[in-house]
Amino acid sequence: MKIKLLVVFLLISSVVISQEIGSISEGNHFMKLRKTNNLFSLVYSEVKSGSLYSENSFYFNNRETLYSILMDGFTTKSDHQVILQTSNDTIVKLNFKKINGELMLYVYQNNLKSNTFGMSTFFSKKQIASLFSTI
Repeated sequence: MKIKLLVVFLLISSVVISQEIGSISEGNHFMKLRKTNNLFSLVYSEVKSGSLYSENSFYFNNRETLYSILMDGFTTKSDHQVILQTSNDTIVKLNFKKINGELMLYVYQNNLKSNTFGMSTFFSKKQIASLFSTI
C-alpha cells in the first residue's frame, strides 16, 4: 500500500513540477515546450498513431540552443535533415521540407532502447518561433 501511494505521489509531483512554456497546434496535432527542473522537453502529438491523444517527447538542456538549431534549419531553402542525439538512446531528426513554397518542419524521433518511432505533423517557421517566443 505504501509503495502504491509513493508511486501516485511521484506521478502527481512530476506533473506539478513540469511547467508549460509554449504550445502550438496544427489541426488535431500539437507541439508543446515544457520545463521540468533544469531540463526542457519538446512534447508533440504522434501523427501516425491511431489515437488522437498519443504523444512523444524528447529532453534537452538548453532551449536557446535548440531554438537556434531550428531557426537555422529554416534558413536553408532546400529540403534537408538535421540529426540530434539527445540521450544515449534517443535520436531526433529535424526534417525540413518545402510544401507549397514554404519550408516546414516535422520531427521524427527514434528511441533505440525501446525500438519505437514517433513523428510530428508539419509546423511552419512562424509556429516554431511562437512556441519559443519567451526567449
